[in-house]
Amino acid sequence: MNPQVSIVTPVYKVESYIAECVQSVIDQDYDNIEFILVDDCGGDNSIHIAEELLTGSTKSGFSYKILRHEYNRGVSAARNTAMHAATGDYIFCLDSDDRLMAECISKLAKKAVNDDADIVMCGHQSEAEALNRGGFMNAPISIIEGRNSILNALCDQWFNVAPWCKLLKRSFILQNKLFFLEGIINEDNLWTFQLCLAAHKISFLKEDLYFYRYNKSSIMSDSKQLVILNSNKIILQNFLNEIIHIASLWNNISIYKIYMRQLILYYTMLIKYGRTDDLQKFARELGKYKYCSEYFSFWKLEVATYYRMWNIAFLLPSFLRIFYIKAIVCAQEKVTS
Repeated sequence: MNPQVSIVTPVYKVESYIAECVQSVIDQDYDNIEFILVDDCGGDNSIHIAEELLTGSTKSGFSYKILRHEYNRGVSAARNTAMHAATGDYIFCLDSDDRLMAECISKLAKKAVNDDADIVMCGHQSEAEALNRGGFMNAPISIIEGRNSILNALCDQWFNVAPWCKLLKRSFILQNKLFFLEGIINEDNLWTFQLCLAAHKISFLKEDLYFYRYNKSSIMSDSKQLVILNSNKIILQNFLNEIIHIASLWNNISIYKIYMRQLILYYTMLIKYGRTDDLQKFARELGKYKYCSEYFSFWKLEVATYYRMWNIAFLLPSFLRIFYIKAIVCAQEKVTS
């Protein structure tokens, strides 16, 4: 069996890297690839460089599409545009400043077919400033099945939350409407959480088949503090919405930990960026971010002390929360510094 794989790539201000990215797709040792690039109006020569390389390719079993946005809509919208246009059996997200190892798609596709997995994940390489970004493949086994096992793996950080390094069944994406939330950054966390809620089986291929590059001019680097904060607030609310609509998740300790990491991240950012007015407002509203779970307690001993200390904030009167949150963030900064 030789399923078609659609590789989807947003293109935005990457003229220094796009040739290497595109060539790595052309050089795949797999002969049933649909390559979909979305020009997200970066205003440089990125898409022209890509098109020149692609028109010169005569590789058998390789096709490509170049789609164009009318204006810059962001990486989430560009990925969604490509995913809606894809016709392959599987979808793989490739960032336009990264590249694939020559055997990446062939090995992932073989694994996906053999295991009949909704998602197959591989490891990645990186260098310089990218070394500590994105997380790494730490899965101790090759297959996990069932929602609870998958959520436990996400909680225990068996894999990174980036869209890349993941081959997904297109039918799985379409049936579960697993598209990226547009208009925000750091969308990877929410999308991967939603993948894990929907997946029945995930396979792991413990080989580094993807090269990740940290691009200083990317959306992560150029975003302003307010955009980052607003995005994380939206993500936190969406995490909560997903959880409260599935009552069976409420008393899953892995769900609690995953959620608390997002909540702590958000409140830590409010303090880090000096958004005192926002902190006062959202300290008062903290109760809205609690759901029906036994783990929101200081006395639940199976919950790590770190999280139980944060749980106290939910119990305090609203006028005291801001002082407590500031104190606990300050304490955690000292511990990690």
